[in-house]
Amino acid sequence: MQTSYCYIDMPVISEKLPVARGFRFTDRELDILEFVLEMKFSTLEDIHSKFFKVTKWGSTSNSFIWARQRILKLVKSDYLQILTDVCAKPLYVLTQKGFLFLKNSRLSKNYCRPLFEVDGRFFDHDQRVAQLRIALENSGVVKEWISERQLSEFDEVKKYLSAEFRPDAIYINHEGKKVAFELEIARKTKERYQTKVKRYIQVMSEPKLASSLFESVHYVCEKSNILDLIKSEAALYQPLFQFSLESEFIK
Repeated sequence: MQTSYCYIDMPVISEKLPVARGFRFTDRELDILEFVLEMKFSTLEDIHSKFFKVTKWGSTSNSFIWARQRILKLVKSDYLQILTDVCAKPLYVLTQKGFLFLKNSRLSKNYCRPLFEVDGRFFDHDQRVAQLRIALENSGVVKEWISERQLSEFDEVKKYLSAEFRPDAIYINHEGKKVAFELEIARKTKERYQTKVKRYIQVMSEPKLASSLFESVHYVCEKSNILDLIKSEAALYQPLFQFSLESEFIK
């Protein structure tokens, strides 16, 4: 979990916000807004990989042209804004208008609050979480993804997992099982891993939960030495923990 952000309170409105004239809004545009909101920000490359990589004819697209055109439409309509002060490539985040439009277009969903800035300290980690999500979803390993941003809105999660212990996501795999997801790209102390593993075991064993928040934990690590360290701390609790190297999913 990597989070250090400030929220801005959003007004609640009941009426639908109009779409910009000449812009045909589709479910894919709503899905893009939802993805950017959940993952804090996104890049053109990640939006292409998630939503435009496979064409409607089933072929693979390596061109960013169509993705770029749709994103620029969202920017011009003030649903997305471009940030250029964090890294060399432009980053896209939701605007207030984009958040309200999404919220009022999908009333059955409870969305997390938007972020209008990107914390450069966590940029690399957050982008790689998004890339891993895309890879896992595209491969069929993951059916549903609940981001750390979404988890921060759930009372049950906040009760049993403070921000310090909250995973980067909880996903539902192809078997319908809930799995806590953690990406580790920087080595932490052995004591830190001991504490977190024990906390996860406590949550998975909590009798007061009507249904467990998750049934297992999936650690994805950048380097094998980090993987081996965490694996040694979780050895007593197999098979509740799964371990993978990041290179197994993204290059």
